[in-house]
Amino acid sequence: MTEQKYEITVGIECHVQLATKTKLFSEVDNDARGKEPNSCVSPVEYALPGMLPRLNREAINMAVRAGLALNSEINLLSRFDRKHYFYPDLPKGYQTSQMYQPIILAGYVDAPLEDGSLKRVRIHHAHMEEDAGKLTHHDGYSLVDLNRAGTPLIEIVSEPDMHSAEEAKAYSSELHKLMVYAGVTHGDLYHGNMRFDVNISVAKKGATELGKRAEVKNLNSFRSVERAAEYEFKRQVDLLESGESVVQETRGWSDDKQITTSQRSKEDAQDYRYMPDADIPPVVLSDEEIAQIQAEVPMLPNEYRERWVGLKLDHSVIDTVLAHQEAAKTLDAIYSL
Repeated sequence: MTEQKYEITVGIECHVQLATKTKLFSEVDNDARGKEPNSCVSPVEYALPGMLPRLNREAINMAVRAGLALNSEINLLSRFDRKHYFYPDLPKGYQTSQMYQPIILAGYVDAPLEDGSLKRVRIHHAHMEEDAGKLTHHDGYSLVDLNRAGTPLIEIVSEPDMHSAEEAKAYSSELHKLMVYAGVTHGDLYHGNMRFDVNISVAKKGATELGKRAEVKNLNSFRSVERAAEYEFKRQVDLLESGESVVQETRGWSDDKQITTSQRSKEDAQDYRYMPDADIPPVVLSDEEIAQIQAEVPMLPNEYRERWVGLKLDHSVIDTVLAHQEAAKTLDAIYSL
């Protein structure tokens, strides 16, 4: 009964690793699966003196393809910025990102819910950036693998439009389908091709302001997104009911314990000291280039759904088929006969 007095609000930031052959700013192999640690690294990723980035054009093309799947406008003029933050697994001491002029502008995703309705989640923007490396923690020491450093990403930032754990799960699942179908990522959640940062706040129903948010980082399954949202809702309601305040912070998710735990206080934009990256020229695109790139995008999940209306299949059956792009192509080919 207590929880019925409150409403959850969820926004999701999704990091999508782009399936380019080489990294964002060097000609190093972008696929390090099964390879020795620190074997797919160049002087650019090591940030050796005098090394300059060279922007991967194919990463730009994939971002433009993703923009179509997100129903977004593509920015004709985008720029890269330096995000200053201590990354122990990013040697140059800052991350190359896009703060002020991202390549993908506002859009939306229509996520199917279990009752057959659609939940529209607005996209604020999506920006390009490089991934950091990976730390492995052991008893008394840590090891760093820089194979992932410099991997091209797009970070898709939603508006806080979701108000249940079910909606958060449905959005993350549909976003995964869209990125895979658009051909911009391998979509391997186990290996971190897509990772979800879930921002969750709680306020009393009818309140005019959102509550303080907690960000649960690096979730790599739709079930984890759902469970983390459920847990955080209950945790924050309990805090508010006991007269305590919710702290704006970054939290981690434990699949084993099914709980979130505090990691660090949450930084704001000013803490990162963004500045334009003078080593990377602006990305200038034309409407003709964008149209040509997006014309190559294959059928997306919503197009398949529209074509299969005559089959009168249950929502869960369609969702199961669409979870595998090749299965969707096969079913559509049979249906088209």
